Parts: sequence; structure tokens; C-alpha cells
Amino acid sequence: MTIILDKKNTFTNDIIFIDGLWGTGKSILGPIVSGMDRVEGYRLESIYEYIGALYRLDKITKDGAIWMLRTYVDHGQYCNSIGREVNLRWWDDSGFRNSPNKLKIIKRLFCREGNSEIDEVNAKNLAYSVMSHNLMLTPDLLPLAYGKRLKVIEMVRHPLYMIKHFAAYLARFESLREFTMAFYYEETKVPWFVKDWSAKFVRGNPMERAVLCVTRLYPWLDAELTKARTSGMAVLDLSFEEAVFEVDSTLKKLSLFTGRSHNPRIAVILKRQMLPREAIFKGTGHGTYGWTKSDKSEGEMYAELLANVQVTCSEEFQNDLNKTIAWYNEKYPSPLSQYHIIDHS
Repeated sequence: MTIILDKKNTFTNDIIFIDGLWGTGKSILGPIVSGMDRVEGYRLESIYEYIGALYRLDKITKDGAIWMLRTYVDHGQYCNSIGREVNLRWWDDSGFRNSPNKLKIIKRLFCREGNSEIDEVNAKNLAYSVMSHNLMLTPDLLPLAYGKRLKVIEMVRHPLYMIKHFAAYLARFESLREFTMAFYYEETKVPWFVKDWSAKFVRGNPMERAVLCVTRLYPWLDAELTKARTSGMAVLDLSFEEAVFEVDSTLKKLSLFTGRSHNPRIAVILKRQMLPREAIFKGTGHGTYGWTKSDKSEGEMYAELLANVQVTCSEEFQNDLNKTIAWYNEKYPSPLSQYHIIDHS
């Protein structure tokens, strides 16, 4: 007997994904979005990325994948509603310390289980928010699982500013604390998404691998975003540069897209995120992925990042990065667009 897995009795509240490739700086959006009217504190979840990749790689059935997507998001929302699985880690971006709704979280720790909590979620449309990585590389099942509940905020970033993060991430890819879906090619562990260019990936040095990923993933992502919009999926692509330099514009876009107002204490949230900024590196970031705070001007930092690529990557990789930067500057113009690209003359 062949059975088809299904889950029809789901929650009806909105689901907001804050997504992006590695190193796009999406963590600055987490507190802003989760602080909005009737939006739950965001959770860092990898399972949605896993399910999308497994389906794309033909490692899971369609009905099984959709059942998991629907069930896991509703389970997560229910746990939120009764105060289960509260993240008390002090330094986590998604932890209690950085939550704009601390009192609500504390109150939930003392509530009882029951259907009344579910009724409140649906009646008030308390949006479930998730921060994900690379989810929009494999978005096919999301609208099938969630329908009109789904909203995706896709953070993009200037390609040059992502290279150092990618290189640092890939340098620790063999770590026991690294959980990205992967496989082995010629005894080298590689991310699942390099499947079609594995040979080129393993033969490159660490910086070339990073450049290869950024220059191959951006066209892939752009195609998926275009396809998603054409199909009617609610997607907002937002550049990190706009979020940093044009805060008012960013806040308006987020409010219109989600249909929700911002937290009355939005000024405090922005101050914690060091927004707006005079220069990108005058904010916060993750040192383990190559980020360091700097007092250098934007032009000086740009030149330093560019020089690093020039001395570590072959001309082929430099040319690929040039093309990706040119594409990005045209699609997402910002103050960074004024700076030059690699010149071989």
C-alpha cells in the first residue's frame, strides 16, 4: 500500500523567513522584524534549508517534504506560544538578551498547554519568524506547503564584502560544529550546492573557493527570486547596504511588505544594531567568520578587500568576481557602487 503523507489542519498565521546566503548580514534584520507588531521572536532554524536541499537532490519525496515543512513550522509556533525552548544564551543574536519582547517571553513560561494558545495565534495572526540560510536556492516547496501564509525577506549583499566570510566559513567546514548539508568529492567535504562544480571547487585555494561560491550562487539565487515572484510568492529582496545606509527606507519597505507596524522602541533596536552607519565596518559582526570592526573609511576597506582577492586568486576568478560586482551594482546600487573593480591593465 502506498500512502501519501499530508497535514491539512494547520495554523493560519503568517510565516516570515529572513533568508540570505552566508555572510549577507541578515542578523541585523532579526531584532527589527521580530520586534514588529504581532511578530514572534525569530528562531535560527536549519531544517527548512535541509528539506529544500533534500528535495532538490531527490533524496526525499514531495509529500514527505511538504508534511515536514508544515508540521515543523506549526510545532515551532506552538513551542513559542507556551514558552518552550526559550533561548537563554546570552550572546546569541536570537537569545533572550536581544529580544525586544522580554516580558511576553517571561509570561509564557508560566502558561499552560492547550488549544487556547493556538486559537490566540490564529485569531491575532501572530507571525512566526525564522532566520534561514540559502533557503531561496531551493524554494519550490515553500508556497505549496504554506500558501498565502508565506513571506520571505531575502537579504543580499555586495559580493566583495561576502568573500572573507565565505572563506572563513569554508576554512572550518570540517568542524564537528558545522552542520551544513554536505557530501565528499575526492575525499574533500563540500557544501551540497557545489554539486555541479565540485571539481573546480576542490582544486581552488580557500579564497578561490569563496569567490567561486559567491559568483555561482548569485545568478542561481537571482533566477530563483525571479521565478518565485512570477509564481506569486511574496518575496522582498533587501540589500544590506540599504539596510545600513538608508534605514528609513528599509523600515518602510519592511512595514509595507509584512503589513505590520514597527515596535514603539524601534529607536532602541536600531541603536543596538548600530544603524544607520557611516561605514559598513562600524557596526557589529561575527569575528569567527572573518569580520572585524574597523575605523578605516569605506574606500580604504573596499580597497583592502579587493587587494586580498587580487593577491590570492587567479585572473579567472578575479574576472568572475568583476562580472558579479557589476551585476550587483546595477541591480542594487549603493554608495559602494562608486568604487572600482579589479583592473588588470
